[in-house]
Amino acid sequence: MNCKPKLTPEEILVKLENEKGISFNLTSKKDAVEFLKEKNNYYRLASYRKNYEKKQTGINKGQYNNLDFSYLIDLSTIDMHLRFLILKMCLDIEHDLKVSLINDIANNHNEDGYSIVKDFLQLDSSIFLLREIYKKRNSTYVGNIIYKYFEFTISTSEDEKEIQDHVVIDCPIWAFVEIISFGSFLKLYQYYYKQNGEDNQPIANCLLNAVKDLRNACAHNNCIINNLHRTTLTKPGRVVSQFVAKIPGTTKDTRNRYLSVRPIFDFISLLIVYDMIVSTDVKTHRYEELKDLVYNRMTRNKHYYDDQQVLRGTYNFIKKIVDFIC
Repeated sequence: MNCKPKLTPEEILVKLENEKGISFNLTSKKDAVEFLKEKNNYYRLASYRKNYEKKQTGINKGQYNNLDFSYLIDLSTIDMHLRFLILKMCLDIEHDLKVSLINDIANNHNEDGYSIVKDFLQLDSSIFLLREIYKKRNSTYVGNIIYKYFEFTISTSEDEKEIQDHVVIDCPIWAFVEIISFGSFLKLYQYYYKQNGEDNQPIANCLLNAVKDLRNACAHNNCIINNLHRTTLTKPGRVVSQFVAKIPGTTKDTRNRYLSVRPIFDFISLLIVYDMIVSTDVKTHRYEELKDLVYNRMTRNKHYYDDQQVLRGTYNFIKKIVDFIC
């Protein structure tokens, strides 16, 4: 195992300058130390360096080419704003997907709103979901729903662990969707439309799964744009490829290049779903936030990226998507 020694912020700056070739022309070392102590940690901040090219020859081979500490700060700040906006958009999607599903069930004369929940929870994979529901029974926010619609019979094993022996379920879909996670909801969403004809499912699974992955990343405060190189390739589905093909100025080569980068593919999938499912009033407000981020905050220090093809190319591609949708 390659264990790296613990370093102080001051020692980290020495490492960044001497080993990585990162300069401190726009941010003083004193300010950089304060930034690492108070605003961000080295591991997260340094991850954005992966967007930059390294020198391939000479005595400085392996060091980053034209990378200032301020550039990393700017990218980390943009990423923070992007995560916050994505999370709000994901919550909007989750809300309207639930409304849409419940309305479809209400209009289905063969479904009473209770049987779909019982059938779904009889699936082999639902044993883990029932455990999650049981653990939430004392929650301030959903505990009352669980106690009202679920009755658990629990025994204790020899090592004093609780064992779920039996559960009585009499829960309607409109209550059930309030106590399950987004991932579980998507499984329920897909299950319902599969039972009633997959052709009737409003949103394709590939889009929903991309939204889920992006939502989870943002909810766990993971970095989103810390590596936009084509290192982990994604094969975009037909739905996303056909959507992007409609946008003026996006060639097949451009689509292949950027849609193969997972964060970009997930973000565009999110925008497609958002435009399809979210109500007009909410959409109008959120698109204003999106345009402000793309047109104003992302370009505030655009001169930082004059010679960075990966970052400039990604920005221009995303801007075309935003221009088209908004």
